[in-house]
Amino acid sequence: MKFFNLGLLLSTIMYTSGALAQNNTYDVIVAGRTIGSLKVFDNESDSDTEVQRIESDFKILFYSGKFSTQASFAQGRLMTAVSAHEVNGNVKERTHTKNVAKTSNYTVSFSGEDGEKKPAKEFNEPILNTVTSLYYKEPINITEVYSERYGQMCNVKKVSDGNYSVSLPDGKQGLYTYKSGLCREVKTDLAGFKLRIVLNSGKKAL
Repeated sequence: MKFFNLGLLLSTIMYTSGALAQNNTYDVIVAGRTIGSLKVFDNESDSDTEVQRIESDFKILFYSGKFSTQASFAQGRLMTAVSAHEVNGNVKERTHTKNVAKTSNYTVSFSGEDGEKKPAKEFNEPILNTVTSLYYKEPINITEVYSERYGQMCNVKKVSDGNYSVSLPDGKQGLYTYKSGLCREVKTDLAGFKLRIVLNSGKKAL
């Protein structure tokens, strides 16, 4: 199994009305075993700007990884987003999305061991919500979010009250569950295993 795919998966499934994330911590669980944690930091915002940030770390056997993503908004529009994935201390992939002169145009660049193989691209569509945002508010009346890792949009579909399916660029599906506007759990598949990211109500991110 290529365990490094776990980091890329976390980067993809890391937006959700209601309660804002308040330094919440989630357990990352594979095959019933907790292999790491994911931290959602307090939404830094004022009347015009907003910053959303997530960090995770995990370990399986001799493999350890870290993932972080930070998205900055101004007047509801994405300005910059950076996602970074490290494996055993090395940068596996880093994706940087940058708004061009406060328009609906963006440049997307890739770096790192895997990212260097990908050419830079342009994205010409307004970005109001990202995959990272799914941990901050329930995607009520939202049909798509931007993947900071892949540099493209993902479809969002309401399955039932409090449950939403997100179609990931790699073909997988993520199921997000909310209660009182707060993201409680994310489910998806990883190489035949069920991956769960579950809110740990007893922990708060530092």
